[in-house]
Amino acid sequence: MAESPIAKVLVSYGASSVPSGRGWRSMKCPFHSDRNASASVSNEDNAFICFACDVKGDIFKIIMEQEGVPFNEAKSRAEEIAGTLSIKVPTTRKLGRRVPSKEGSLTSRRREI
Repeated sequence: MAESPIAKVLVSYGASSVPSGRGWRSMKCPFHSDRNASASVSNEDNAFICFACDVKGDIFKIIMEQEGVPFNEAKSRAEEIAGTLSIKVPTTRKLGRRVPSKEGSLTSRRREI
C-alpha cells in the first residue's frame, strides 16, 4: 500500500511511523513529547487530531499551524512533501467536533423574540 499524503506530512514533522489501514488509527503525536498514543490519524480522510496538544485538521491546516504560513504556501509545501495531491478535506464532524444546528438553537430563538 502506498503511503498516504497525511502520512508523508506527519513523517516529515517527526512521526516515527503512521498506522496504515482504513478508519481512525491511534499513534504518538509528532508535535509534542508523547509517551502514549494520544493522537489519531485517518489515512483515508487525510485528517489528524491530537487530544493532548489539540493539533487537528487536514494536511493544509497542519502545515499552516506548524509553519505559520498562509494556505497558498501550505498547499505548495504539501505538494513538495507528498507529491501531487488529490485529497478529500475532512468535515468538522470527522474531527470530533459537533456542529450545532441553527434551527431551535438558543441564539436563533433569541432573534425571533
